[in-house]
Amino acid sequence: MASAKLINSAPPFPDTLPVANLLKISLSSLISGDPASANAVLTACRTLGFFQLDLANTPIGEAMTHLVDSIFPVIHETMELPLHQKMEYTQDAPRSFIGYKALGVMKTASGAPDNCEFWTIAEDGILGTTVPEQPMPSSLGTQRGVFKEYLAHGRAVVEYIFHALAAQLHIPHDAFTQFHDPTRKSGTIIRLLQYAPGTPRHEEEEENKEEEPGLPAHTDFGSITLLANVLGGLQVLNPRGEWEWVRPEAGCLIVNMGDAMVEWTAGVLRSNMHRVVCAPGEQAGLRRVSFAMLVRPFKEARMERLVGGSIPSVERDREEGMEKIGVGIDGMTAWEWELKKAMALKEGRDCARSHGGREL
Repeated sequence: MASAKLINSAPPFPDTLPVANLLKISLSSLISGDPASANAVLTACRTLGFFQLDLANTPIGEAMTHLVDSIFPVIHETMELPLHQKMEYTQDAPRSFIGYKALGVMKTASGAPDNCEFWTIAEDGILGTTVPEQPMPSSLGTQRGVFKEYLAHGRAVVEYIFHALAAQLHIPHDAFTQFHDPTRKSGTIIRLLQYAPGTPRHEEEEENKEEEPGLPAHTDFGSITLLANVLGGLQVLNPRGEWEWVRPEAGCLIVNMGDAMVEWTAGVLRSNMHRVVCAPGEQAGLRRVSFAMLVRPFKEARMERLVGGSIPSVERDREEGMEKIGVGIDGMTAWEWELKKAMALKEGRDCARSHGGREL
């Protein structure tokens, strides 16, 4: 997450909203191998599928906080480019989802056009080791070194999370990291997002307002997502089926499990539904900028169960339903699985829902 200086430069997040109870876990404690923190990671990843990662008091965390603060102005500068310049780098979907996505290309649940534009930067295209460097406007191209450094720190952070989960699940230390070799082609990306501003509202107006998401509610179909933002707007679905706000916390990253972690653990870990709506209160009048590192396996990784044993009947029924739409088939490669998942979503064959969270 951004520094306290950047968080405090925005209008305050309202105090009257229903806020998700995300566990706050210290990166420092994970690095030291603290068993209680590792257990907290498993608890968070089995229940809500989200937690706050406190970056304080670690060299990696302090470096990432500094990089987050430096990347936000880059997003603003890039999104302010004339539309015709941005469209030169538009995504060639469904062949490629790398590059620029303009406002209104996707539809929300109500059928309204989305109000989010984003730029997807491939890790492969930044590192330039497995594919040619990704074409970018100069505002992004001059920052390749910054993105490369952020990816390196982000991978280190994710490895600590992987190791904590592996220890708690009693599987080999490298059970998850083995599928995330950065020297092999992968779908890992950095996504720079900007949501159109709304109309500032008083706190009492928030309670009865029907929210329209900027993008369709969804789960992430990678492994782990690291999210940095300044303004509110992110909401997660609680176990009662109610949307709750995530309050931005200075110096913390928002971490959530993706669908791949559900597959590898046969539904033990949870990939939870989330969405982004207009920022609350006085924050609504600002353009909401954020960026996420979406960590995905290398393309030949096998989507096979690492833990979880046999699947109870209710989970088996859900898995069979997923297989009918070509998603979550044990033994597929990560690339085959991601393509089928993306096409199912695009064609409306995938019912948006949370996955996982069962007992071992």
